[in-house]
Formats: sequence, structure tokens, C-alpha cells
Amino acid sequence: MTAIVQNVQKQGVESSIVTLYDLEYAPGTFAYFTSAIDNDLTSVQFRETGGTIRTYTPIPIELEGFDVQSDGSIPRPTMTVANIESTFKDALGGLGFEDLIGKRITRRTTQEKYLVGNSGDSTPPVEFPSVTYVIDRLASKTIMSVVFELAAPFDLAGIKLPRRVVVGGACPWKYQGASTTLTESAKEGGCSWRLDNTLNINGTDKVIALNENDEYLIPFGASALGVNASGVTNFTQNSFYFTTTTQQQYDEVGILSSVSSVLTYQYWLCVRDTTSAPADSNAAFIKVRRYHAYSASSTYYGFKDKAFNSNVLKDGLFWRVKRTTQLANEHNTVQEGDFWTKADRCGKQLTSCKRRFQARIHPSVVGAFSALQDNTKALPFGGYPGVVQRRR
Repeated sequence: MTAIVQNVQKQGVESSIVTLYDLEYAPGTFAYFTSAIDNDLTSVQFRETGGTIRTYTPIPIELEGFDVQSDGSIPRPTMTVANIESTFKDALGGLGFEDLIGKRITRRTTQEKYLVGNSGDSTPPVEFPSVTYVIDRLASKTIMSVVFELAAPFDLAGIKLPRRVVVGGACPWKYQGASTTLTESAKEGGCSWRLDNTLNINGTDKVIALNENDEYLIPFGASALGVNASGVTNFTQNSFYFTTTTQQQYDEVGILSSVSSVLTYQYWLCVRDTTSAPADSNAAFIKVRRYHAYSASSTYYGFKDKAFNSNVLKDGLFWRVKRTTQLANEHNTVQEGDFWTKADRCGKQLTSCKRRFQARIHPSVVGAFSALQDNTKALPFGGYPGVVQRRR
């Protein structure tokens, strides 16, 4: 490049400037144009860096607006070509002007004497640094000419980055949107949790369900889950405990009872040995919820604190009652509505992913899962837990 710079800096330039255009109209496929015409009035030839000779078709084409601004803004030059679409279609495999949006065009500049067949022809070729632009839009089209506006490949004006909203600890993907049981065309996002809520653990598919608070849903068994935490002084990792409280209950029409003496149970799983009793503020425990296999003859209860509402499993889906249900018509329509809502929901946190994809079977309680997770399993979490909000 030093030679060509020295040539153009002389008081008298001995060879004219030639501008060449490489248009990539398909991945790896190029068309070559120039506004210059060789002595034979047909075409211009110039070499690639590796020595390959390219033939440039002469057409009325002009690029303007390459000035560099002192304020740092990126120039958006224009490319004007004669409205000879038939010539373009022949050269571009049938593409029209509108089809060029988004294609890349590279502007190469050299001197006439460095073209193939002239005295300065060499490998690698002698030329100025090339610049590449993306055809951003069709600015105007008349009977005489077509004007395109170009943009630098890294011109981010008007583009939001990242292209999706980043929320620090929250996953933006649709829950089960990319379930492995869905066809590829039906998948959305990146959450691959199966629609049937199963995870293969040690060769066996296990049903795992959690509510929006990342609390495991565990089936009612033949015996009580854990022991009463009252009076316990040493709580053991991976053991279950329960505490009791009273809750106000909703009736079938959604009216809250004035009686607040309904005894309810809160179940806890101890995640590490401790001497402190289970409580919301005690990180040594996580809450778990119970569910029944659905029965049309049973009554299911709703409470002021919906966390204590009855959960059921019906036809492979988990449901939570909204208010007390005991009539047949209330049971026969187990679906989103006045009486029921989905119980299995994603909390959209990293914990939501970990307790599903890294679950381990509890060593002694049937249908329950361990407080110790398998941290070797990958998580398809869509959020960025390391992101924090900063003031500028």
C-alpha cells in the first residue's frame, strides 16, 4: 500500500484512480462491478489477495458520503446505480433491487496501472484499504436511477442491545416452551423442561413439580411427612418437619369465613443441620407443599393464604384450588377459571432451574426430592444472575 500512497501524493498523478465494488448477494457468492471502463470498453480485471483474477462489469454506479465526522458519528454513504434492473438480475442470479437489502458491498480502490495486464499488476494486488458496508435500505427509485443507503456492519444506531431484555436474575423464556416433547417448529425460547414434568434420574423418569415460589409439590402418602418441629432441638439435613397454624377459609362462592380456627400444616425440608426451628427467615429450611390424586368425590379447600390451598394431580397436570370446591360441576371443570389454577409454575429464578434439572431422589421419602442437588447437571437458564443494576 505504501507505493500507491506515494503515487497519489505526487504533484502530478501518473495513473487514474479506479473504484471497484464486490457485492456479496448470497453467502460466499459475489458479483463484481466498476464504474471504470478499460481500453477495450468491456470490463476491468483485478486480482484478489491470493492472486485470483476477478472481472468487474462496468455499470453506471457511484458511492458518495464517505466523509469521516469529527463528532464520531459513523457515515452512512449512498450508492447510486442506473435503473437497469435487467443487468443486475442477470449478474445477481435473478435478484431485484429490493432483494439487495441486507447484502454486503465492499469498495476497493486502486490505480489503473495496477489492474491486470498493466505494468503494476502484481500478487498481492496494490490497493488502498477496502471498506465494507451493508445495504441498509432503498432510499429512492426513479426511472433513471436507484439510490441505496449503506451502513457500516457495526453501525448500531437505532438497534437495541441486547436484542432481548436482560433482567438480572429472571429467566425470560416461556416455561416449557422448548420442551423436548415438542416438535422443532413448535418450540419457543430455551426452556427445555418437559411438558409431562418428568426428569430421568438414574434411568427412571420421575415427576417433579414446583409452584411459583419454587416449593416442591410432594404427594400425600400413607404416613405423615416428617415430624412435628415443636420440641425438636437438633434438625437434621434432608429430614422433613412440619409446623401448624390456623387459616381463614374461603367458601364456594369466594366469601372469606369469619372463623379463623382451621388447622393447617406447613411442611419443611431441612437443607443443612441446624438447631434453629423452621421459619421463613431461616435459610436452613425450604418449604414444600402436598398434593392429592384428584377425586371428584373429595372436597378441596381454599384459604386466605393461597399457599395452603389444596393441590391436586389430574390427568398428568397439577392444579391448585382457588376456593372451596365440593359440588360436581366445580370438579368437572378442572381448568383455569374461578375455581382452579395451574399449580406447577416456574418462579423464573435460577433456583427454579436448579430444583428441576438438578433434582435428586430423596433417600427415604417416596415421591420426594433431596435437599442436595446434582450440581453437575447443566441448567438451561435464560437470565443473567451476575447482572446488577448500576447508576451512570
